[in-house]
Amino acid sequence: KGLKQLSRITPSYPYVGADRALVLGPLLFNPFHVVMNADIESFISRNCHWSKLPDSAKRPLGNSEKEFEKAVFQYSIKNQLRFRGNLVRTYHRDEKSYYDSVLQYSRSHLMLYPYHLSDYIVTRMRITPFQYYISIMQDLMEQERSYDSLPNFTAADCLRLLGIGRNQYIDLMNRCRSSKKFFTVRRKSVRDLLPTKPVSDIPIEPWWYINVGYVTEDDIKVVSTAEKAVIDKVIDDGPQRAGTLKAEHVRSLYLKGLVYIDVPLDDHDCVTVPPLEGFVMNRVLGDYFETLLYKIFVSIDGNTPLSELASVLRIDVQLVKNAVSMYCRLGFAQKKNKDMSGLDPSWLNQNCKTVKSSSREVEEFMSVLHTEVEKEGLLIGGESAPAADSVSLHESAPTDLSATRNRVKRIGFLFDSNLTAFLMMGNLSLGLKSHAVTMFEVGKLTDESLDSFLVELKKVGEAGEGEAQRYFDHALTLQDTVRFLRHNAA
Repeated sequence: KGLKQLSRITPSYPYVGADRALVLGPLLFNPFHVVMNADIESFISRNCHWSKLPDSAKRPLGNSEKEFEKAVFQYSIKNQLRFRGNLVRTYHRDEKSYYDSVLQYSRSHLMLYPYHLSDYIVTRMRITPFQYYISIMQDLMEQERSYDSLPNFTAADCLRLLGIGRNQYIDLMNRCRSSKKFFTVRRKSVRDLLPTKPVSDIPIEPWWYINVGYVTEDDIKVVSTAEKAVIDKVIDDGPQRAGTLKAEHVRSLYLKGLVYIDVPLDDHDCVTVPPLEGFVMNRVLGDYFETLLYKIFVSIDGNTPLSELASVLRIDVQLVKNAVSMYCRLGFAQKKNKDMSGLDPSWLNQNCKTVKSSSREVEEFMSVLHTEVEKEGLLIGGESAPAADSVSLHESAPTDLSATRNRVKRIGFLFDSNLTAFLMMGNLSLGLKSHAVTMFEVGKLTDESLDSFLVELKKVGEAGEGEAQRYFDHALTLQDTVRFLRHNAA
């Protein structure tokens, strides 16, 4: 029954699974450029048609509906909007060409894979996250761009899926340059150096859901009987919680590119941010989703439901769930009260792997940060000038969003980015680095992680020489400050 249903929606094409990844073509995308103000973007986001726009919104577009049409298309691809249910469908009738443009734009701007569009991009176009990031990595290598070109979250997802971090990328570039065929068969030689399938131990959690991707009858011939049964079950009964299936079958099908994964979240779900592991700190791109990711990242609170968080931030709840789903996928956030009932025994022995950044990557980033801070006049030895990026709120507990709900005593104090730089650059403690990254990126530490933070601070010795003494002094003072605040009533 399942195969009959499948054949109706996926005609047989030459097999291109994750282990023989489809390589996206050269970047040809050149969107029309329309200068838009915030008002026009607001009207587009609310699906307001041209006839309903006020004259004040039409004037910047030269009172031309054609210009508005271009603006709708530009805004939609830039924000990776879904075709159906949005204004772009009114002006652009070809769904596939629209999603082609979305992928081309996203790829050329090194954006995250649009996981929220997987139901079309994977099942209709057969472009998986692995294939998308392979193409991005290939573009970077052919253009001989540095690893730092990748935005933070994109770099983290590449590391998770491809196993390519800073050191691996440098090694690949060195091998590429030393190849005699590099300048004659450039594209082929670069692609041959890249992985052919996702890393074998990529984290998959049992509460995530499995969906059938782009599967043909030819694909069915290369899967085992048990794997075929899993595909049939998902087709017949709909998406399945990964934990209810055999772990080895789920992983095998995912590595073959025959299923894709959803990380579902409900309005009432709460998540926590543990000390960050695997956060690749390169640069901030500033695209819509990355901006959203950071805005929500620093506001997450383990006791505040996502719907309430969306209300406080005045962001659509679905966008909040998309962002938090991305955090969970990357391992930067953990869902509370996960449904772990009815698990197949094969999941009991699964160790959740977390991709870790090397200490060298952290130190290199913080060294650059330290230099930039000094350039901006935020000198380490003197007073810091007021700046939005240099001051963060450090709370050991939820923000004000849940203050009325949780009366347990919490502490809070302000710190600037120099402190996080000291904690990372001083080689004080390896375990301290993940807490320092969390302080810098998230702007706070949870109460649950504060005990671990103090343990790491306690490992810092008192010996230091020259400039290094300053790092030790700050770490020891921080330890005393946190302990004093925790054990003395306000």
